[in-house]
Parts: sequence; C-alpha cells; structure tokens
Amino acid sequence: MSLNIPFPQKQIPLKWLIGFLILLLFIILAVGLQPRGFRLANKVKWIKEQAGIRFSKYSIAYTHPWADMILSQKSDTHGFSIVIALKPEKYRGSRFQFILALHNGNDSKQLVMGQWRSWFIVMNGDDYAYRRKIKRISVDAANPASTSPQARLITITTTNDDGTKIYFDGNLVRTQKDLTLKIPPGGDTRLLVGNSVYGRHPWQGEIYGLAIYRYPLSSQKAAIHFDRWAENKTFEFAIDDRPSLLYLFDEMGDIKAMDHSGGNHHLQIPPRMHVLKTEILAPPWKHFKLNRMFGIDIIINLFGFMPFGFILYAIFIRLGGAFEKQGVLITVAICFSISFALEIVQGWIPSRSSHMLDLLLNTLGGWMGALSCMFFAKIQGFNN
Repeated sequence: MSLNIPFPQKQIPLKWLIGFLILLLFIILAVGLQPRGFRLANKVKWIKEQAGIRFSKYSIAYTHPWADMILSQKSDTHGFSIVIALKPEKYRGSRFQFILALHNGNDSKQLVMGQWRSWFIVMNGDDYAYRRKIKRISVDAANPASTSPQARLITITTTNDDGTKIYFDGNLVRTQKDLTLKIPPGGDTRLLVGNSVYGRHPWQGEIYGLAIYRYPLSSQKAAIHFDRWAENKTFEFAIDDRPSLLYLFDEMGDIKAMDHSGGNHHLQIPPRMHVLKTEILAPPWKHFKLNRMFGIDIIINLFGFMPFGFILYAIFIRLGGAFEKQGVLITVAICFSISFALEIVQGWIPSRSSHMLDLLLNTLGGWMGALSCMFFAKIQGFNN
C-alpha cells in the first residue's frame, strides 16, 4: 500500500536508502576523525630575535625516556629546583595548559608546571580542575599595572624541610610549607614542554631557557640568576651551577633543543604532532565538567547517530526475514562497532579524546533511531 511518511518504503528504491546510509556514515566518520582546531603539523617555532622557542596551538617538545637516573633519588631526599624563563601568549582560557611536565607513564605521579588563566600552578598528579584537592602551589602572575603577560624568570625550589617556594624575577612570591614536590620515580621518565603526553593540553607562549637541578637553590642564588638573566636575556648563567638538564634554546631552527648540561637528553621537536600516550574509553567521571560544551557533546553524540539508526533499520525492513526480525539488535551492534572504532582512533588524535560516555551515547542514539523507524513503520503501515 502507499505510505505517507517522509521516505515511504514502497516508493523509495532500496539503493537510494543504501546510498543515504553511506552518506550518513561518511559524515559520522568525517566529524568523528576531524582534528579539532588545528593542523597536524607541530607548531613549535624558533624565535628569531633572541634564543627561545614559541609554542602555539598545537605544539609539543619532548625528550626520549631516559634509562639513567639523571634526576636521582637524591632529589627526593634533598630537594630539587626548576628555573625557566617564559612569556605566556595570553592569560585567558578556561583549560589547564601544560608548560612542562616530568612524566613516567603514570599520570598520578607526574610533576606538572601549568597555567590556568593568569595562574601558574605546580603539582604532582593529574588533578587539573582541583576537584580532589591534591596539594599544589599556585601564583597569580597577572600584573595590575599591565594587562599583557610579561616575560618572567620563574624559580621553583622544593625540600622536605622548607616545603616548596616560587620566585618571580628573583623575588620570593609564594611558600607552601606542607608541599614537597617529587620527581616521578622510575627509569622511563621523560620531559615534556608545551603540552601533555596526550597532546590535548597545549600551552601558548615563549620559553627562553630551562634548567633543572638536583638540589634546592637558595634565595640568594635565585636573585643572582635573575640579575644575570636581565643583563642579556640568555640562559648561559645556569651552566655554572651544574644543572642536570639545561636547554638554552639557541639552536635557531634545528629539529631539537640540545641538552647543555653535558648529558644527551635533547628536546625533540618533531615536524608533526605526536600523542605519546593514549587514553582509550576514559570513564565518564574522569573528565566530567557540567558546562555548555558538555551539553553540546551530549546532543551531538546522542542525536548524531539517530538518523543512521533510522535508515539502517529501514533497510532491514526492506530486506525482510531475519534482518527485519533482528533489525533493532543488528542496528545497535553496528552503531556500537562504528562508535567503538571511532573512539579507538580518537585516542591517537591530538586535541581529540576517547570517552566511554561517547560510546554509550552513540549506541543509544542508534537504538533510538531504530525504535523511531519501527514506530513510524507500525503507525503508517510501513512494513506492509
């Protein structure tokens, strides 16, 4: 009999339905595999005016994991120091951005220096949103006299006895007595600059030098370092104090920043963005944020698969037999398989993330589409 629904089974050829289904699949794959907001090229640029490198969205530099304990257990007992000269591109942004990290494969043990808006934050672990209240030290770098970010020499020291201190331009600005930072244990630690191992926490700005010491620097030494840095804006002053890692960023265009501490732990600057660690099907509670983007993601993931499930089940009705009887189950299985494959691939794409919630919403959307088709078929005589 003749049907009155938008695409009646008796009037639309099967090959048209199949063609429309292929088009929907192409759209789903294109949207699901699109890197959001950037090209895959690594956007690290060498600064021409002085020694330094510029990070933009998206970029990364990293060392290979070191087998030797260049930051030995002595650092855990007696403390250590990080000295870095940098200038953020901006103080806006709602996401936690990685300036640098020491990562051994375990997010809960990593040492992170990051930026959130105008705040510089140093901590161990992955409590970026501060929901678990893991101890950290943070300083607001905004200057009331200027709305633009300024170049700063930042010194971070930590010991069991004195806690953790942060110096801006040689001046002590924050002390956290109850916080002692730790170097991630193990022989497979690596240094990352400008991003996380997942490639989705980019920091934007310029870095002019970086040194890590296996002992705490004194307040006097922090002041001397700034005076020498202010003279000529180079990081060569750090060589005299025997750092374990030292990057002067004076190579001016090389594919790596050399380790000038005497070691062989050079910062690699690959031509393309690399994801150094994948996170596949993260649980819903791990990155949960109740905001506008969360609502948009739910709508896209849920309703994006509904048309696909609708058309797929309509095809099974046309095929009849076992396909029609088990059409809903087959539709759900196919939607699950497509979504699962997308989530696996997204784990390797910088700026994308793989979430279990997306998989569940996609599968639910396909199921709702199949049920909608079944409902219209029954009320309009679609399967007669």
